[in-house]
Amino acid sequence: MKPRLLVVPHIYADDICVREIEIARRLTESFDVYCLKWTDALHLDGRSAFRRRWRQFRTALGSAVTSRRLSRRADGVAYVEAPVLQPILLHRAVGSEQAHALSRAFNGRALDGVIAAHEITHVLLASDTFRLPRCADVKTFFDVVDWFPEEIKSREYSDAVRARLKDVARQAQGFFAVSEPLCEKLKTECGIDALPVPNGADLNVLRSFDSEKIGALRQRLGMAGKYVIGYIGNHGPYTGVDFVVEVFQAVRRRIPHAALLIVGPADHWRSLLEGARSEGVVWTGPVAPAEVAAYFNAIDLGILAQEKTLGTELAFQIKIVEYSACRKFVVSTPLRTWQRLQWPNIFLADLEVEAWVDAVCRARESQWSPAWDALTEPYDWNELARKMAAVMLRSN
Repeated sequence: MKPRLLVVPHIYADDICVREIEIARRLTESFDVYCLKWTDALHLDGRSAFRRRWRQFRTALGSAVTSRRLSRRADGVAYVEAPVLQPILLHRAVGSEQAHALSRAFNGRALDGVIAAHEITHVLLASDTFRLPRCADVKTFFDVVDWFPEEIKSREYSDAVRARLKDVARQAQGFFAVSEPLCEKLKTECGIDALPVPNGADLNVLRSFDSEKIGALRQRLGMAGKYVIGYIGNHGPYTGVDFVVEVFQAVRRRIPHAALLIVGPADHWRSLLEGARSEGVVWTGPVAPAEVAAYFNAIDLGILAQEKTLGTELAFQIKIVEYSACRKFVVSTPLRTWQRLQWPNIFLADLEVEAWVDAVCRARESQWSPAWDALTEPYDWNELARKMAAVMLRSN
């Protein structure tokens, strides 16, 4: 019999690509894979602040009282719904720190119940709202996906996070982190040896679109014959969409037939994007994960305009891998991971309009080298899953 692995993602969502869920789907050769499923309240948005808060509260309440159930899908993973207490439900009543502590206790008990019910042998845990399982014969591995906003948190809060990570590392059989800079921070500040496992992409899917389908999509979007600048992802407040629109307006003075395509959730920027539709900006809103690959192929240039913060500097931005897998040039903020990797298709530029306009124009005049296809090969989800599986099975 295969060992049984339970994956607890850092968030659960069906409408965006989630790192641990993508990896779970590629681990079925080595494990019988189960994935914990819930509706994540923080992933919800709304046209108004009141509507968003009400949806989040209602969802978090329902998540805490749901019944346990199991469903299987064609991807080979068994999805387990179980009660999950989300801190947002308790923040106003008890404060952030206590809300997280109560959530970890509640969710830890739920996790132990799932482990016992399905005879789980291994756990891959990525959410800090769960304590580690208390079953002595279960091997647990922790995945750090991002870093908290340390620059705006108190010293006491930051110390508590580090202490908790150290405690997790003492109990877990292995530690993963999403980038080399994050691994270095964990080692320096917490004494934790983490293995870097970056975000990845499904290279086969991204590269399997023919020119006719891509042409049809561009036609449908009203972008046939245009130079399409694309920003694809989940566009929260930190993604700099306002800066991108400003850059695009300046780019059109040098590339009159340019168009800007924003793909994905962007409710934070709704009024800006709807007001810019007449200026050559197209915002698709959320796109089903199965359809996103077509949009990566339909653009001419990919962009990443995140501000340089501790969180973005320690992250590994998945969209750059996806742009590059589709043989696209990229203009990006000079974030630490991409400064280190120095991929030749990426033009790094500070968040200054003229610097970005120059980078866009240089990218437009550049030619892709076939040798660069190898850049993304190590970042295929299958390769990353094999890397994780080797570590988890080695501990048997």
